[in-house]
Amino acid sequence: MIKVLIGIIVVAILIYIGIVAYQRYLLKQISSLVERKDQVRDLPVKNKINEVGSLKLSGSSLEGYTKLTNDYKAVTTKRLPEIDDIAAHARQDVNDMKIFEARRGVSAMKDSLDASEAESSRINDQLGNIQKVDQDHRDAVKVLRLKYQDLRKTLLSQNVTLGPSIDILEDNLSKLDSDFDTFSETVDSGDHEKAQAQLQQLQSNTATLEQQIEDIPPLEDRLTNVFPGQLDEIQDAYEQLINHNYAFNDDNVRTELKAIKAKISENKETLGNLRLEAVQSNNESISKRIDVLYDKLQQEIDARKEVDNSFPIITDFIVHAEGQNKVLLSEVERLDQSYVFNSNEDETAQNLSSQLESIRSEHDRDTEQMTNQPVVYSDILARLKDENSQLNDIETTQAEVNQNLQALVDSEKDARRRLQQYDIEIHNIKRHVENINLPGIPNDYMDYFFVVSDEIEKASSSMNQVRINMEMINRELDMINTDLQTLTKKTTELTDNAALSELAIQYANRYRHTNEDVDAASRHAQRLFDSEHRYDQSLETISAALDKVEPGSVENITENYYQQKHTEY
Repeated sequence: MIKVLIGIIVVAILIYIGIVAYQRYLLKQISSLVERKDQVRDLPVKNKINEVGSLKLSGSSLEGYTKLTNDYKAVTTKRLPEIDDIAAHARQDVNDMKIFEARRGVSAMKDSLDASEAESSRINDQLGNIQKVDQDHRDAVKVLRLKYQDLRKTLLSQNVTLGPSIDILEDNLSKLDSDFDTFSETVDSGDHEKAQAQLQQLQSNTATLEQQIEDIPPLEDRLTNVFPGQLDEIQDAYEQLINHNYAFNDDNVRTELKAIKAKISENKETLGNLRLEAVQSNNESISKRIDVLYDKLQQEIDARKEVDNSFPIITDFIVHAEGQNKVLLSEVERLDQSYVFNSNEDETAQNLSSQLESIRSEHDRDTEQMTNQPVVYSDILARLKDENSQLNDIETTQAEVNQNLQALVDSEKDARRRLQQYDIEIHNIKRHVENINLPGIPNDYMDYFFVVSDEIEKASSSMNQVRINMEMINRELDMINTDLQTLTKKTTELTDNAALSELAIQYANRYRHTNEDVDAASRHAQRLFDSEHRYDQSLETISAALDKVEPGSVENITENYYQQKHTEY
């Protein structure tokens, strides 16, 4: 029982100690918050209110300042005293052991104090902003006053380079001066919002004026100095070219010079009205028109140089081409007596002659024109280039025609050689067939032989004409060549079949008395050989019989035959 009692007493003591410790903690927090409250009261907001109050304010700036003053009074006369009351009640609650009420009081002090500090800071910042805006505006007054003085000096010193825009620029500067005076009065009155709007407009208008003063001189220089100088240069160059017998297609130089001068005058008026974008656009248009005139003159100057260099070259080229064509026509006329022209070489040569006459006529007209009257050299240059192209084509065609003519002569030589070769070959075949002493020649072979022989005769007749057609003759010779190869093959077959048949029949004699089939085949083969002259069938008949009684015998006979054969056929 005593132990329980002691335990209760110990717990009670510990609780008491804890409560006392927490009371001290709360009292310490309350004291700390009261110190923060006193610091809020001591913030330099009041001094800043007095400083801003000394400024001359009006309008929305004055309204803003008045509101900030009232807001600060609310903090110092209401919120801070409320914090003192909360602190007093919290201390009393601590002393009365009302721990939870005291803790709520401390939390309320923190919230109210945080809000008061934030409000004081906001008021201080906005008061500082009023001071800064006021100072910025006063600084702007000083800066703008100096800038307008400088602009007035600039307008005076650049009176010439600004041209017709000087009057409106001076008017705009005077308007800026007037707006500046209004702005200065507003700054002095302390209406910052109104002054800020005026300042922005002033800065914008001032920047525009400065940019105009920077942009106008180069525009004015082009209109007053550059363009007129270029027009004078073009005018002088044009007159000199005309005096030196130059001419121009669609000669509008004088008219265009006059029109451009009018455009320059018109653009000066535009510049006087400060329509700078339009002036820039018009200047570019004027510049392009001037460039066109420069190009027009330069084109003829350059063309004259090329004409002076190229004209004698083309003259010599024409003379050369005419000489070449004269030789070509003579060669065509000579060869026309002996050959049929399959590629119309005669007509081509005549056409070339007509082309050369046309070129010569045009070239002579240009020569006379250059001698006696003004000329458009670019036109002459274009014609010279066309003539040069035509002459190159003519020279190429002349070479082709000449090559074709030479090919006719070469083709005739080759054709006669071939014809002679074919004639020799067919005579060799004839002699060979006669020399092998066959009992007769198969009709189909003879028919083919005479076909080839007739073809050779026909080609020979064609070659002996007064005017020969080499294209036709070469076709005939190609056909003879093919047919002669076939005849050679037929001759070889005829020779080989006859010889092998004869050898096989002789070899079969050893079996005729002992083998009736061989005897019958031998007699049939001999009849085919002697009477019908069908040597291939004769060989086939006797070979079949021999292979039955002695396999491989015909193969041996054939092999031995080819080993000993020495003739071509």
